[in-house]
Amino acid sequence: MLATTSLLLTAPASAADTPDAAALAARVDARMAQLLAQYPIPGASIAIAYQGKLVYQRGYGMAVTESNTPVTPATRMRIGSVSKVVTAVAVLKLFEDELPQALDRKVFGPEGLLPDAAYPDLAQPLDQRVLRITLRDLLQHTSGWGGGDYDPQYDLVNIAKAQKVSAPASARDVIAYMVKQRLLDAAPGTEFFYSNVAYNVLGRIIEHKSGKPYAQAVQELVLQPAGIEDARIAGDGRMQRAANETVYYDDPRWPAVPSQDGSGASGPESYVGLHFASMDATAGWISTAADLVRLADAAQGRSVPALLKPSTVALMKQHKLAMTGNNYGLGWVVTRVGGVEILSHSGALTTGTYAYLQSRADGWSWAVLFNRLPIPYPPEQGVGELQAFQVAVQRGLMGAIIATGDGEGGP
Repeated sequence: MLATTSLLLTAPASAADTPDAAALAARVDARMAQLLAQYPIPGASIAIAYQGKLVYQRGYGMAVTESNTPVTPATRMRIGSVSKVVTAVAVLKLFEDELPQALDRKVFGPEGLLPDAAYPDLAQPLDQRVLRITLRDLLQHTSGWGGGDYDPQYDLVNIAKAQKVSAPASARDVIAYMVKQRLLDAAPGTEFFYSNVAYNVLGRIIEHKSGKPYAQAVQELVLQPAGIEDARIAGDGRMQRAANETVYYDDPRWPAVPSQDGSGASGPESYVGLHFASMDATAGWISTAADLVRLADAAQGRSVPALLKPSTVALMKQHKLAMTGNNYGLGWVVTRVGGVEILSHSGALTTGTYAYLQSRADGWSWAVLFNRLPIPYPPEQGVGELQAFQVAVQRGLMGAIIATGDGEGGP
């Protein structure tokens, strides 16, 4: 049963440029009711814009079940890998006056974007192919990292031991470990491997070029100009939640996991298995659904002033058509459905978060956030269930929004 929560409808500016708000609300609410009835998710939030204007936002269910606190449009949630969009847009803004040439600059080595003199812990990599990684490779997931099952962003205790530092390993410790002690899974630029560590590196590039901590630089480059006020890097524990942030409810089928702090304690993965300071640029942000929509529209010039130049937006949408399975542009999944170009990204943090952001060339942008990702345990036995959930969210909600049944899925 849906909780009674804050509901906001934006009145049409004119019949010609804004959809029927009441009809939109009825379709979306019906679809959200189906989703929350079908899947054991306590709460969700959605925001929808058309031609750069917010036309609908609403919270559903509970942000904190123990206190019967409902989700509202102001509720903030972790966004997982939708953080990659935030990072990519910040990189493009930071390098905008040097594009497109900057995309082919090398990342490591004496003259790299992370030069040896400033980053001696990244010099002389174990695998010399690391010296060929470019800024474009990081943005498009063709760096050569990520070809296997190993993800260093979730191995912070072991990396800390290897680097002889205290757990949890920092973002820079993770990069140093991957550069100095691991081989690439492929030559840079040759294969698409979705890589969290690649976006970790992008965060450090933002820091080096701007001279500011990652979060501060992103706020100043992207979020503040886009009118976004409620985004920040997440805290790890339940007691470190921000104001108006939801509680995350791991699927009860999942067992406790060891803490990333090396203490030997264990608990729900949402609160002990993640260290957001080390995954800031790849999966670290919290946001409202409305602020994600604002970011998508600002990045494409639907807000005034435009965040990026038209030439930068065109670059952002480019992906390697010749590379099978790579529909990743510069920070976005780029597809075309029913003749409409679509930019999208999803974000999942096992098992307490699922987020999805989509922006379409026909004027629609929308984001939806959930405080549980219903992955069965063990996950390999529930691949079909997870895929069904993602389709229901991505295609089902888009069908409700545009009332045509067309939708789009993406990684």
